[in-house]
Amino acid sequence: MRLHPLNRDEYLLSVSTITDTESKRFAIQALAWWDRHFSWKAQGCNVLIDNEGKHVCYIFSKIDRYSEYLTVYNLFTPLIDRRQGFAEELLDSTINHALSKHVRRIHFTSVSDSLDFYTSLGFIFWGINDIGHYYCDLPIPKNGLIGFEEMIKFSTNTTLLGSKMEKIYSKVVDNEGKLTLKQNQKHTANCLKLGDKWIYNPLSVLHYEARLSS
Repeated sequence: MRLHPLNRDEYLLSVSTITDTESKRFAIQALAWWDRHFSWKAQGCNVLIDNEGKHVCYIFSKIDRYSEYLTVYNLFTPLIDRRQGFAEELLDSTINHALSKHVRRIHFTSVSDSLDFYTSLGFIFWGINDIGHYYCDLPIPKNGLIGFEEMIKFSTNTTLLGSKMEKIYSKVVDNEGKLTLKQNQKHTANCLKLGDKWIYNPLSVLHYEARLSS
């Protein structure tokens, strides 16, 4: 397995081989989103290539200019290649690359359907953003992806927030009130499923206490 960067033309050629409609649509949506927000000249998509040279998983991510954050925007595996650990391997390689650049934190949002994947890797969620996606912002452990579960188990929420409490709180505060009835029903089910990996209430308490002491 190896990680390989793709320019825009290479990405289009790669995803042209995707056969199922759902994966193809997502691949095109990811392309359109990147085109609107970023330049392909600096950073873009990386693909995981298997031992036979097949493109099996894609990630759109970016390291900021200060090497503070790795942001993951889209991570997807075409339907035919799912359930084989490719997304985990690609995310692991991406995080390790970020560590080699001395990046300190990771953030991303997850849709409902991806929560099982991210929670299986140990990630937690501070709340939902203004479009109802689940928001994660955490330090990157020195041993990479494998270290998240242990880091979160043995760290306080205050430690995980670091100096980013206000930034994180501003991303998630009061967004549950913006959900429709149908969205709220699904969100409630998601929160029950997340259990102690859903930490909006502890965040709110910490933010309130910080304001009282300031």
